[in-house]
Amino acid sequence: MGVPLNGPRYKPFGGKTILFGGDFRQTLPVITEAGREQTVDGYLRRSSLWSSFALMHLSANMRIAGSLPNERQQLHGYTFSEWVLALHEGNHIEAIAENIYESFDTNYRHPAYLKNRAIVAPRNATVSQINDYMMQRVPGDSKTYYSSDSLLQSTDTSSTFDECYPTEFLNTLTFNGVPNHEVTLKKNTPVMLLRNLNPALGLCNGTRIMITVLGDNFIKGNIMGGSYDTDEVIIPRRQFPVRTCYAMTINKSQGQTLGKVGIYLPELVFSHGQLYVGVSRVRSATGLRMLIENPAEIPNNYTRNIVFAEAFSDILTG
Repeated sequence: MGVPLNGPRYKPFGGKTILFGGDFRQTLPVITEAGREQTVDGYLRRSSLWSSFALMHLSANMRIAGSLPNERQQLHGYTFSEWVLALHEGNHIEAIAENIYESFDTNYRHPAYLKNRAIVAPRNATVSQINDYMMQRVPGDSKTYYSSDSLLQSTDTSSTFDECYPTEFLNTLTFNGVPNHEVTLKKNTPVMLLRNLNPALGLCNGTRIMITVLGDNFIKGNIMGGSYDTDEVIIPRRQFPVRTCYAMTINKSQGQTLGKVGIYLPELVFSHGQLYVGVSRVRSATGLRMLIENPAEIPNNYTRNIVFAEAFSDILTG
């Protein structure tokens, strides 16, 4: 007996209903060394499956809905939610740290204080500078964990292998989603997981954890925020997939909901949706601060917003 060509077997995902969630105003898929055309071509709207999709539009901003009525202030004639939505159309570290982490010296060990705020910036180098500055302000000794820093040589490896890949060089390499060779931590500092470890326990990429114990081969802490808030977890590792998270990149902040956010722009944002992602992490306008460093000829109350309009111009019409 033949199988009809329009049966479940021939439908996408075997005929099962699949829900895709996302906002095309936010950062598009990251494609290494891709230009604008390749980036736009890699997003969901260009998929061969798009004709099978049924669009459903969300109508309420849940982050802002949770703010107090007096926090929904006007910005240039817009409510805060309208202002955020409109973005899709179109020593400084110490200063922003003091603004976002006010009274830090008396609150540095309180998860409720830390989980509600963060500084975001476009690049990892800037984020590292901010995190290093904040960690220096935390009392107590630090502990440094090192990764494995050698490569296994095969029998046919050239005799010049060590000269081509010296240990010092290997230790300077950095990769997306991979911790650096040296990870320096302190008790009572927040860290963010860089990959999924155990989703059933809340240990997912992006989970923030307040460190309580620094062992030789493990770290212990409490999850900050989400469904597993305050749960105690232990991470055994040789190389811990974590990064200090007083500050984080704008891209990494996607999915976070915070009460106070500082957007630090020592240089312009460089990809579609970054500025939108940054300002939409916060619940209300009262919790948003921006520090912009422009060249001398450009006023510091302006910044460039990068938008690939073709990425969503046809979404509204289906």
